[in-house]
Amino acid sequence: MKRIIHSLVFVLIFQDVMSQAIPEKFDRMVMSENFDTINSYWTTAANSENLFLVQEGEYILNRKSVASPFAVIAEYKNTLPNFRIVTSLNLEKANSENGSLGIIIMAQPGGEGGFLVEINTLKQYRVRQIAGSTYKYLTGDAKKGGWVTSKDINNMNSYNLIDIRVLNRNYDLYINSIFIMSFSEIAYKTGNFGFIVGPGSKGRVDFLYLFTIGEQQALAPASDNETKTETVNASATPDMIELAESIIKLKTQINKLTEQNEDLRRSIEVMKSEESDKASMQKDFDKTIKQYQAQAAKHQAAYDSLLKVNQALLRYKEMVAGNENSDLIISLSKSLKTEKELNEKLKRENKMLTDSLNVLKQQKKPSEIKDTLNESADKPKPTGSFSLPVEN
Repeated sequence: MKRIIHSLVFVLIFQDVMSQAIPEKFDRMVMSENFDTINSYWTTAANSENLFLVQEGEYILNRKSVASPFAVIAEYKNTLPNFRIVTSLNLEKANSENGSLGIIIMAQPGGEGGFLVEINTLKQYRVRQIAGSTYKYLTGDAKKGGWVTSKDINNMNSYNLIDIRVLNRNYDLYINSIFIMSFSEIAYKTGNFGFIVGPGSKGRVDFLYLFTIGEQQALAPASDNETKTETVNASATPDMIELAESIIKLKTQINKLTEQNEDLRRSIEVMKSEESDKASMQKDFDKTIKQYQAQAAKHQAAYDSLLKVNQALLRYKEMVAGNENSDLIISLSKSLKTEKELNEKLKRENKMLTDSLNVLKQQKKPSEIKDTLNESADKPKPTGSFSLPVEN
């Protein structure tokens, strides 16, 4: 289903939102990346700090290091001043409290500027601007790291659609087709794009599409350091737009179904684990019953033996009844008293063991198991030696 959708997608959803700052429709496709094949746009790496690879229609980003985030900038020169970029991000797991996954736009050479839109494991998002050697928070506050909670963000291990529209240095941000915020910045004419993966984080990118408006004049540096223009050739029809709207709805449904399937898989794993634990407990339970039965049989045998001894003593007492040898009778009486006391003690112990055995036999199954499931080599350098500032 995914490959069929990818083969059909030319244009994403075009919708008007009352609170948006940019009403224009970006109806011309410039770039379509479905990660079906490996190309020269994206960094691949496999070392002690990062694992980046294109696999089965996804771009997998695994940041092993928990020391800092890492930026991957596409080997694609974006010279459009006005554009729309749409991507689908899935944050699978995070081994650090700063775990996150996001997209970078307007990335300036050498990491001198750009915007970062990120999501984390707590259904939060944030927007930051690179300002020299530090970050400027466009959402939230510095104390909370710029993070803002939103009900519109899907749970971890589910895809989130990030949609950013840029026109005349104004920016609109949508998450899962919901308008989130607008902001402006005059500092950048153009800039490249890529992804940022947080420390100890693993995520996947499903696709990335780049659009523009009509036959927009893209900015490109001339050999004499002056600015020249080049025309972006693209085309779209109303039928394609309708098709795109249907496809994005399907994509949303697929994301929800994927999340539901993951929940079902986890539930099945819990049930399997519980069955295994129950079988182990039943085995221990049966073993305990056998041990109690053996102990009870042993004490019962001792009790029967004492009864025989007492009976013999009683017969002996009858034999010496009336005998003038009082010492012997006194001695036998004391022995009888001692044996009786021991007999009573063994009776009590036998009763306790018998009661314990009966309780165990009456139990139909072990206690329910409580759910315990809840869960350096050289760094690859992105285009233009783009590097992130140190976290605030």
